[in-house]
Parts: sequence; structure tokens; C-alpha cells
Amino acid sequence: MNFGAVKIVDNGKTSIDIINEIIKFDDQEDAFYVLDIGDIINKHKTWLSKMPRVKPHFAVKCNPDSTVIRTLAALGASFDCASKYEIEQVLSTGVCGERIIFANTMKPNSHIKYARKVGVKILAVDSDSELCKIKSIFPEAQIMIRFRCDALKVATSLGSKCGCDPTIEAPKLIRRAKDLGLEVHGFSFHVGSLCGETAAYIRGMKISLDLINYAKALGFKNAEIIDIGGGFPGETNHPIDMFADAINEFLNEVDPSIKVISEPGRYYVSSAFTLACLIHGKRTVEEKNGTRIMYYVNDGTYGSFIESLLDITIRIPVPLNKPASEKTYPSTFWGPTCDSYDVVVRDCDFPEMNVGDWVVWSDMGAYTICLAGTFNGIFPPVVHPFITEKKWKSFCRDLELISEEGKMIDGRKRD
Repeated sequence: MNFGAVKIVDNGKTSIDIINEIIKFDDQEDAFYVLDIGDIINKHKTWLSKMPRVKPHFAVKCNPDSTVIRTLAALGASFDCASKYEIEQVLSTGVCGERIIFANTMKPNSHIKYARKVGVKILAVDSDSELCKIKSIFPEAQIMIRFRCDALKVATSLGSKCGCDPTIEAPKLIRRAKDLGLEVHGFSFHVGSLCGETAAYIRGMKISLDLINYAKALGFKNAEIIDIGGGFPGETNHPIDMFADAINEFLNEVDPSIKVISEPGRYYVSSAFTLACLIHGKRTVEEKNGTRIMYYVNDGTYGSFIESLLDITIRIPVPLNKPASEKTYPSTFWGPTCDSYDVVVRDCDFPEMNVGDWVVWSDMGAYTICLAGTFNGIFPPVVHPFITEKKWKSFCRDLELISEEGKMIDGRKRD
């Protein structure tokens, strides 16, 4: 697999070191990302060690960066795709269709036809109309019925759009699949993005087990998959131990014939990406309560910060280099477009900076660059992937082992 775009750097170098080097040697003016591939590798190994029974399928929608996908593909990870394009992107790395689930519950006909053509067999549904559509296009598909299971504490609830009622609609869909001659292979749920309630996963798994029993009673012998979705944190210093402990404890009592998979997105990429922005404009405003400084940077809510616009996550930057004074002022950071909605941080205390200075945001890998547009002709930041020499050598050894041993996944040789 080609990793030619990844820069191998000296051991001990950090994302901040790489940012400083890019600015110094490339005469940089545009906003850009640095991607620590070693962080992605660590996240995958951590997941496998802490939740060995839960097979991760990276949610491509969270960050479709090609280097991220190539790295996870090489490590033997599986993928959650939501469209034909995402499936195409994953397949281009050499991944086979069996390592992909088509998790979008509403799919255009052409996307279903493509999934059938390339061997993506597991398709999520939450409605009668989707079952009928699949029956006419892909009758041998492996159906995954998605039900609603919202966490009580969550940044973004997904249940209002996707997921049927688990007590009334889900059993109806099982019976409907039986009538249509389709095969139900499992059940999925998503507790919501940035989940803050571990018990939500337990609720979802209990419901899934009840539905599996109901499906088996109707003759669906292959109903044996539980997909616990995503929602796991991935920010720096936010471990998944709390979630892993609760999930593992519950699974200790679950029949080992039940296969458990997941769709982590933020977990894999949040902490691996760091964004650097140039302050290209500055304005001082006198207000009733004192001086406010307004900074204008070259990425904004029409770029990497749509979650700021939606009030999901407010991210505060830090100066790339130590400012001349530690005194802070009420500050606002504006994005580069001419729209007044393009405000990255509306109000924060910040040391005084100057035009030409750089600020950085850490934990910027999730739902940032993938949602960026080109409003006002401003393009998304370029990504600069890197890995330390030590981590690169370790990664290469891992790939050699995978190749030599023909790593086994669910009893099948890895493609």
C-alpha cells in the first residue's frame, strides 16, 4: 500500500514542531492541518486491546482523509460507509466488500446496486420502504435493522432522523422481512455523537438481544450481529476506558456466538489532527466594558468550524508561539469570508496577537475538514501527514506480520 505522502520525521517531534517547520520552510500563508499517523495507529491498537470482542468499523463520514483510510485498511480495520462514493474510496485501498457495512438507512437505488456489485452485503434499514427497495434490487443482502436508542447526555442526537422504534416498529420490520424473503442478520443503534452516558450502550445491547431472540423465533438463524454504533470520544486525554469497562462487563454474559461490531468515527481521528491558522487581520474595538480585539483568521465556519456555527463544539485556539505579554483581552475570532455568521469564537479571553501570528487548534480531526465548503472561493485546508521514524518502523513490522501470518478476521483470511 502506498504511503508516499506521509513524511517520516525524527523521533520526539510533535505536531507543533511540524507546524513550525511548514511555516518556516514553505512560506506558508494558508490554513493547514498536520496529521499524526502514529496517533491513528495507537487508537486502533488501543481499541483492539480494550474491547477485543467489539470489531471496529471506522465511520468514513467523520473524516474521509485518504491517508487515514489507507492506514486503517493496512491495519486490517473495517469500515462504515454511507454512500457509493465512500464505498469506492475504501475499496480503492484494496479492502474487500466484506469489510464494509452500508450503514445509511436510506439509500438511492444506484448505491444499492453498486453495493451488490462490489460485495458489500450488510445494509442498514429502519423502514418498510427500504426493505421493499432492497428486495427489488439486492434480495440476498444481509439486513441490519437499526432502532432508536438515544443517550441521555449527548452532543448531537441522531435518533430523530435514523432508527425505528424498538418495541413496535422493529418487530414489524422483522416480520416484514420474513414476508419478503429477506435475511435479517442483526440489529444496530447509535446513541448519539459525543456520548456522555455509558448506560446507553447497555440499553441498546439489551434491546438487540431481545430482537435477536424474536428474529430467531421467526426462523432467522443468521440473526447474530449487534452493531453498537459510535459516539465514543477521541479527544486528547479522553480515554475510552469508562465505555470499554461497561461494555466488556455486559458482554461477558453474552453468548460468544453473538458478533459485536461498532462504528467509531471521532474516536479514531479527533486527536490526530491539528489545525494551524494565520491571523491575517486585526481590529480593536472600544466597548462599554473595555477593549475587545477582533482577529480574522483563514479558516472558519464555512470551513473546519461548522460545529461552532451549530453550537455543538466551541473550540478555543492557543498561540503557536509564546505571546509577548500574558495579559488577556476579550477577543473574537472571525473566519475569512464576508459573512457575519462566520465567527469561530465569539467571546474568549486571549493574549494580544499581531497580524502575521499563528494560532492552533488541537483535536480537530472529527467533522471538520469533511464538512468544509468553498464559500467566497476559500478552499479547505491542506493536510500534511507525518509519522515519527520509530513509529514508522513499528508500523512496517506490523504490516509484515499481517502479510506473513495472513491475519484472521472472523475466521477468514484478511484480503
